[in-house]
Amino acid sequence: MRQYVILTALFVIGDTILYIPAKVIGVGKESAWLSGFLAMVAGLCAAALYGVLASRFPRMTLIDIGSRTLGTWLGKSVGVLFVAFFLIDSAIVLWQVGDFMATHIMPETPIQAFLILFMLVVLMGFRLGIGTVVRSAELLFFWVVVLFAMLVVMLTPQIDPKHLKPFFDKGPNPVLRGTLQLAGYYFEAVTLMMVLPTLRKYHGITGAYLLGIAAGSFILSVTVMLCILVLGTDLTELQLFSTYVLAKKISIANFLERIEVVMASIWFFTLFFKLYVCFYATVEGAAQLLKLKDGKALSLPVAALLIPASLLLVPNVVYFNDNILNMWWGFSATFGLLLPSIFFGASLLKKKRIEPRRVRGKRSG
Repeated sequence: MRQYVILTALFVIGDTILYIPAKVIGVGKESAWLSGFLAMVAGLCAAALYGVLASRFPRMTLIDIGSRTLGTWLGKSVGVLFVAFFLIDSAIVLWQVGDFMATHIMPETPIQAFLILFMLVVLMGFRLGIGTVVRSAELLFFWVVVLFAMLVVMLTPQIDPKHLKPFFDKGPNPVLRGTLQLAGYYFEAVTLMMVLPTLRKYHGITGAYLLGIAAGSFILSVTVMLCILVLGTDLTELQLFSTYVLAKKISIANFLERIEVVMASIWFFTLFFKLYVCFYATVEGAAQLLKLKDGKALSLPVAALLIPASLLLVPNVVYFNDNILNMWWGFSATFGLLLPSIFFGASLLKKKRIEPRRVRGKRSG
């Protein structure tokens, strides 16, 4: 279960730590830190739902659960929608990697080069097996925590509490809107249910889900607060990569400076594991729908499809910022909250139908 907790935490942090603080702060302003902690509560509620579903349908993927609760045909149709969701999520995360590299690290290199190279690494991880990737997550999570702790400590001298004022001056609406923006990314954790059949130990899956999302959402909430305290709301709102700009602010005794690329290691690690899980869910979900014994045959075609798909889905930064970031919470809530709730409700109804029949049978005997 420890490995599943770590994988969940890395998935939740994912691309969210890089892009979302600016969006949440742009909506919630000085009160956006409250949105971070409210979104954590929403994420924990979603995790509890996923854990209950996983306990009721042990070692089943979302495709299996859909077929079991909604029937074969309707369940398979919903399964196709889930695979499309995983594919779209994979393509967007892949584009984010390329956009960050092409914007801040190597601006003269075409974005296509970064997409191909990063996708090759993910494909290699898929071919090596999920066990190998999860063990590497266990090692790299330590460095994610260490680097994040260093970021917080080294920025402490630049914290200005005045940036938190005025608090709650525009009422609850901006806070709730910011909560929805951030919570939408926590609902993506439903993708991790595609990994459940690979677990050796299944006891305590609900607790593992809750702990993983709690750890990841706590780091994100602290990041949002740190952006407000150090950069202020106006500067943060103008920066798409707000946490990268935050790392640029590190300056200790005019000696320890310009270490933002080292801090960027956090994002490379978390982006890789999120993209890997989304890619794994896409391939395995498609293989399950097509009734293939092994998803490896689909891995290369799906990887090749994701590269042009990422550029088609996200043609430029303006489209990403104005459209995808604004509507993503509703899109992910459909798959991460609405459909799992329907699965859970349908399973309760089926159980109620079966139990009275069993009771009558016992009485007649």
